[in-house]
Amino acid sequence: MRISASERKEQLIAATVEIMRREGIQSVTMRAIAKEANSPLATAHYCFSDKDELMDRAAEAWLKNLSRFSSDVPVHLGLRKAVEQVAEGYWRALDEEPASILAEIELILWATRNAGASPLAAKIYPAYEVELGNIFSSAASNNGEECRISFPTLVRLFLMIYDGAALQYMTDPTAAGHDARFFMMVDALLGKAGV
Repeated sequence: MRISASERKEQLIAATVEIMRREGIQSVTMRAIAKEANSPLATAHYCFSDKDELMDRAAEAWLKNLSRFSSDVPVHLGLRKAVEQVAEGYWRALDEEPASILAEIELILWATRNAGASPLAAKIYPAYEVELGNIFSSAASNNGEECRISFPTLVRLFLMIYDGAALQYMTDPTAAGHDARFFMMVDALLGKAGV
């Protein structure tokens, strides 16, 4: 059965994401991707000019999946509850899928290191700003609440707290208190926001 070029590209992108999650970004090679996708290496090179192009496409696919952390956020309960729910979802993902979160961090660092060749680094956090900003602003407006900080700033501060907490968690996942400190910082942020 012949596989279309677009379907083959999707398989190669999915294979790239899987390798990043399972083995880390350092293990991503065109040969490994082709093997994971059960595709000839020549086909991988035909579909993508090089590994960087494939990594960009894999990262874009990953960014489209942002809603997995926030799809069930109850915006009708207000801004505080919405932020807390997103925080709980993010922490649950970190606890349940540390390899995926580590791969996302590696991907962000890869995109930053390759910013000259790839526009991806400049897209990552703005994508989060849109996704989470829409949730947070909807939660506030649905309940007539005001936030003392702009929603893009609220999102960036939330992500700074999460990114730092995630890195600390990954360096020593058995240490007690990572989650408590994360939620304490989120609560402090919400207090600063007047929520």
